[in-house]
Amino acid sequence: MFKRIFIDNYKCLVNFDLRLRDLTLLLGQNGTGKTAVLDVVYALRKLLEGTAKVTDRDVFPPSSLTKWQRRDVQSFRLDVELDGDAFQYGLDVEHDRRERHPRRARVVLETLSNGDGPLFEFRGGDVQLYRDDHSKGPAFKSDWSESALARVVPVEKNLALTRFLDFVRGVLVCGLNPPALGSEATGEDPTLARDGRNFVDWYRHLLQEQPHRNPEYLDELGRVLGGLRGLRLERAGVDTRVLAAVFGEGDETHEYRFRELSDGQRALVVLYAITLLGVEETAVFIDEPVNYVGLREIQPWLIALADACGDAFPQAVLCSHHPEVIDYLAGDQGILLWRDGLGPTRTESVAERLTDSNRDTPLRLSQLMARGWER
Repeated sequence: MFKRIFIDNYKCLVNFDLRLRDLTLLLGQNGTGKTAVLDVVYALRKLLEGTAKVTDRDVFPPSSLTKWQRRDVQSFRLDVELDGDAFQYGLDVEHDRRERHPRRARVVLETLSNGDGPLFEFRGGDVQLYRDDHSKGPAFKSDWSESALARVVPVEKNLALTRFLDFVRGVLVCGLNPPALGSEATGEDPTLARDGRNFVDWYRHLLQEQPHRNPEYLDELGRVLGGLRGLRLERAGVDTRVLAAVFGEGDETHEYRFRELSDGQRALVVLYAITLLGVEETAVFIDEPVNYVGLREIQPWLIALADACGDAFPQAVLCSHHPEVIDYLAGDQGILLWRDGLGPTRTESVAERLTDSNRDTPLRLSQLMARGWER
């Protein structure tokens, strides 16, 4: 799981240090960088799975540099713990602000270590690999525009490095957009898209990978969506499948394509899939998960999520303004992001921020925040 995320010179995040738990809620006013944290995790995942370069618009574009800084280097650090083994990953990206190179960026430093020694180092275009016992391995040149770590071929003597890469590549970062969700799957996708638009392809993949978990998922979903009997992937071509939801009462049943469900129903189908099906041995980051969900349906999902953390998957990080989410999670798992004016973002545990008078008030935490308590 992620223990710490450090970000410097990225939007409003300057010397930003975030400590995470099994279940963490990031909260605060708009513009304090909650979604920016998820953007960084998403960008690092794309780099480390080898599907992006630092010059790509959705990774670390020049526009992501902190406006009031004149430094050209962005720094990112991840502290990750896997089965008691502590990993430290570092990445420094340098931008060229000169007018004739307005989009040029390059990796100037990339490192990975665990325990007391290094596993990988990229510096000045040169890669030095280390074995699991931290002895020196092969050295070679690599491209400045991409993650050199992502290009390392797994072998028997770098199992620790491979374990770290597998963890980060499995991280799910999502901000659901239910209106974009369709009904058809043309293949299997092991990764859920940032907005969830490929859910049906992802669900098809999950059914192949872990079919034993699907009955529990459908049972829970049936309790949430009244009358739901099940989900079916129907053949609609050689490679195409269509996801349909079967509802019924007694002997009468009706079938609806996934696209025909309401936005809130589709959101719940995805959220419960993430919680009960989607992630093993990794972490999920979800932005505003309950935007489309009815009030009565929010707390049951939060309970299912809290129960799954540390069991079905190690870690969940949520960003939300919703009062139900704040009241359920923020007291124990809340991290407040705040800024003085237009300055850098800072973090503070909600539990530490509360004073004795705040704790004794009959108001809910969400009501305190609505009245500006955190300011």
